[in-house]
Amino acid sequence: MGNCFQTGRRRPNSDLLLAVVRALAGDDRALVAAWSRALHHTLGEAASGPGVRVTDRIPPPPDGPLVRDAVLDEALRLADLSGNGRTVVLEGPAGAGKTTLAHALARGLAARGTGGPVLVVDLHGTHPQAAPANPFTVLGHLLRALGAPPARVPSSTDGRSVLLRRLLAGSGALLLLDDAYDAAQVRPLLPGPRAGHTVVTTRRFPAGPDVGGRVRVPPCGPADSLRVLRGVAGAARIDTDPLAARLIAEAVGHLPQGLALVGRHIADHPDWPLADYHEDVVASLVLRGGMGRSFAASERRVSREARRLLRLLTLLPAAHADTDAAARLSGTRPEETRALLAELVASGLVEDVGPGLYGLGRLVHAYARTRLRLDEPVSRVQEALSRLHRQPVRSAETVGN
Repeated sequence: MGNCFQTGRRRPNSDLLLAVVRALAGDDRALVAAWSRALHHTLGEAASGPGVRVTDRIPPPPDGPLVRDAVLDEALRLADLSGNGRTVVLEGPAGAGKTTLAHALARGLAARGTGGPVLVVDLHGTHPQAAPANPFTVLGHLLRALGAPPARVPSSTDGRSVLLRRLLAGSGALLLLDDAYDAAQVRPLLPGPRAGHTVVTTRRFPAGPDVGGRVRVPPCGPADSLRVLRGVAGAARIDTDPLAARLIAEAVGHLPQGLALVGRHIADHPDWPLADYHEDVVASLVLRGGMGRSFAASERRVSREARRLLRLLTLLPAAHADTDAAARLSGTRPEETRALLAELVASGLVEDVGPGLYGLGRLVHAYARTRLRLDEPVSRVQEALSRLHRQPVRSAETVGN
């Protein structure tokens, strides 16, 4: 219980604090009620940071093709399986287009639904300036959006969850929970299969919410990447140099958000030859266009040691490397290194590409390389390189032989 009052704690447990108040207040119900209201406003609302609100409208589709028909079809199939609680979790790295796909899925479900309430909320799981939204607070917003009088809104998270399920039972509701942080954040918000459908997006796919049917949202394939570029920049512009367009798609790791950012720059700069979009130019455009902030938000969710390892991984000469190479770079024991790599995989910053092999996407590599120059002293970088070259690095090619 002492941790409840620990200095620097970012998200106090309102239920535990109320239990303390009840123990101290005895039979003074008025005092308990006053504390409940105060905690709701000072802890619940503040802990979630800015911008937590519930809307009843699904955003319109963006310009350009969705190019995710197969993923969308799979999500629609899973949404109708009662064993999933009529819940679908879309999981994938930053920039993969999870939110756009979730909006498309929500529009499809709403179009064939029963006209029940639509509730859309951003959970700030990877918000660059806000802590993940407190379920207690989100439930309060959901209940108010459903018309629950303030006097009927319970003062505990469990009580609010029960009331949400009661209000939505049989309603055919559609709940969209965007940018979830983890399962603990999501579980209290799930209205249950009797309510309708729930769509969740999360970046933390290995440690993400263990609820509902899970759909991996990968980067686009090469052909779909060109479709995105054509849709944003114009087919005539992209088709002038198909080879350069393919290299641009590779430079952004075929991520839809990166493709859209570069496509808009191409459309706004008709005098730029596509061949001038070199990899470093593309990386700069995309990272400054917003994806750098997304990577930084993911990086802040991992330990200091994991952040350092991420930067050092950019020193590897091969596209992929094993735990031993990462351990030599970081100067940690293999078991410690595996734990750090698991953190980075869970955050979507490092890819688990095969048994014991890990790699960085093109844009994450560019981001981490910049952070290496800014955050790691040259002497430590030299020490890491010295450790690395004491024995050869096992690359993906040597593992396969």
